Amino acid sequence: MARPVEAGALIEESAEDLYENAPCGYISTRPDGTIVKANQTLLNWLDYSREELLAGKRFQDLLAIGGKIFHETHYAPLLRMQGFVNEVNFDLVGKGGRSLPVLVNTAQKKDASGQVLLYRTTIFNITDRKNYERELLVARQKAEQATKAKADFLSMMSHEIRTPMNAIIGLSHLLRQTRLSEQQQKYADVLHTSSENLLALLNNILDFSKIEAGKVSLEERNFHLPPMIEGIFHTLRVKADEKRLALRLELEEQVPAWLMGDTVKIGQVLTNLVSNAIKFTETGSITVSARVLEQHAEAVTLEFRVRDTGIGIPPDRLSKVFEEFTQASYDINLKYGGTGLGLTICQRLLELYGSKLQVESVLGQGTTFSFPLRLRLGMPEQEAVGSVEGRPDAQRLQGIRVLVADDQTINVFVLSQFLRKWSVEFDVVQNGKQVIEKLQQSHYDLVLMDLQMPEMDGYETTHNLRALPDERFRRLPILALTASARLGLEERLDLAGFTDFIGKPFRPDDLFAKLALYTGRSQQAAPGRPPIVPAPEPEETEAPGSSGRFNLDRFRDLAEGDRHALLELSTLAIHNCERSKVAFQQAIENADPQEFEFHSHRMKMTLELMQTHALWEALQRSREYVMERGTAPEPERAQALVRDVHHELDALILALKEEVRLVAARLSVLDEV
Repeated sequence: MARPVEAGALIEESAEDLYENAPCGYISTRPDGTIVKANQTLLNWLDYSREELLAGKRFQDLLAIGGKIFHETHYAPLLRMQGFVNEVNFDLVGKGGRSLPVLVNTAQKKDASGQVLLYRTTIFNITDRKNYERELLVARQKAEQATKAKADFLSMMSHEIRTPMNAIIGLSHLLRQTRLSEQQQKYADVLHTSSENLLALLNNILDFSKIEAGKVSLEERNFHLPPMIEGIFHTLRVKADEKRLALRLELEEQVPAWLMGDTVKIGQVLTNLVSNAIKFTETGSITVSARVLEQHAEAVTLEFRVRDTGIGIPPDRLSKVFEEFTQASYDINLKYGGTGLGLTICQRLLELYGSKLQVESVLGQGTTFSFPLRLRLGMPEQEAVGSVEGRPDAQRLQGIRVLVADDQTINVFVLSQFLRKWSVEFDVVQNGKQVIEKLQQSHYDLVLMDLQMPEMDGYETTHNLRALPDERFRRLPILALTASARLGLEERLDLAGFTDFIGKPFRPDDLFAKLALYTGRSQQAAPGRPPIVPAPEPEETEAPGSSGRFNLDRFRDLAEGDRHALLELSTLAIHNCERSKVAFQQAIENADPQEFEFHSHRMKMTLELMQTHALWEALQRSREYVMERGTAPEPERAQALVRDVHHELDALILALKEEVRLVAARLSVLDEV
């Protein structure tokens, strides 16, 4: 008869042992929080003896200050209302003051009449989890900092490269429209093509960074498919001809000629694929084909294929060719070079269309890349409503009024040259305050706004304009001029109230198209490109005061022999130099590296064109000083550096003023004649 009693005792002892030494803590409390029972696990965690914990302590007495507030305002009311609370995070304070992060689950225990007798709470020690979360947070912060550093670096490099590219591309366009010898025309064509290719390369690198951050979106516009592909062939034909490769285009008869889509991104995919095919093909041909997979009432699904007769890809490497910085083999990288980034960009761009790049290959015989694309049907250009395609026609923009807000002389000059050619009436201001004043005084059809301006930048100016009570300021098209490619730029422009933006360096056709689109001139028929009128040959003049310190020849060349343009450019440059004297003096005297770099950057293009060797040396010495001194200036050294910079700027200003005097005198003579 004793055996059942012994078995029951053993079970009871086992249950009690499980309760006391469970991997989690257990407590029972009265409704007011007074602890009436606790297991050994919790006592060990908090370094309390059972007697100390059960001597009238309440659960809320074990909580940190923030936990006590949360207990009174949220935890206890919720527990009374619904009878349980699950997974609430608290910090318990042990006997020695050590904090213990825990996760708490509590439920009520009621008697037969429904009165609450006890609260039973299960407590989980989440110290390891918290440590892991902190490690994850630190790792995430480091990753975000690394990503931001990369994005900032790309943005900075983009701005630094795009600023001179703005002058190179713009002036190459202008140069090709002047009277040139046959050899000079070839040089100008090479300059133009090379600058366009360099800009395309820069855009590819920046696009990959944007794609990684999910900042790339599709633009839809009407386009003509055959000329687009033929344009890609034309761009790459030189490389193909060098290897004696045939480029073929096979368009199925049912393929629509006019479609709606993002020609830049589709063209980028095809260009990468054809360029790769040429690169890895020694003999034979490259064929681009398109066929209809599905036909719909307003859309079509096409399959594009790029087939080559090249070296092929080993079967075990087919799945890896789409990974960034990966090529089919180490030997291929040594022989053909490249980064292995092109196919990754293609794949990411196609994902925006919900498509995917496929590859088939036979080693030694060739490779075929293919992808499906669903596109809306377009319409022939002459029927396209609001189409802005086609070459610039000066008559289309004649009479529109544009306000240009940019404090960089060279950018203003290049813009001015094109606006004049298109018969656009325009005024130029150099900061945001002047923009607002000018717009309140006069009517303009559109504003071209630089983002980086003194006193009030483009963002603040546009935001303030949109907030003005006059309705016309909310409807006014404002286009941002920016050389930046910083991630999130488009969102920031939208928030500021910009209508659209134009990247620097800009292509004249793109600028013309956006001016036409946002001023309502895009629906007018374009009768054709106006004839090119050769500019007069510039006369040889001696550079005043150039003797090794600077040279104005390249500066004069910008005006293409147009004395009025040279007069305007020289006047702007004088103003810029005089303003920079004050700016550099303040930056040097205050040992302010940020201000010094800002003004150096603004002057960079102008000073390079004038080949101001002595001034660059003076600025370099000043840069070393402000970087080295920080917030502890040396007044005597600073004054010496200011004198050096002022001396060189004064010499440059004197030469520019002499240039203005000579040009004005020649214009006066011509007027009299």
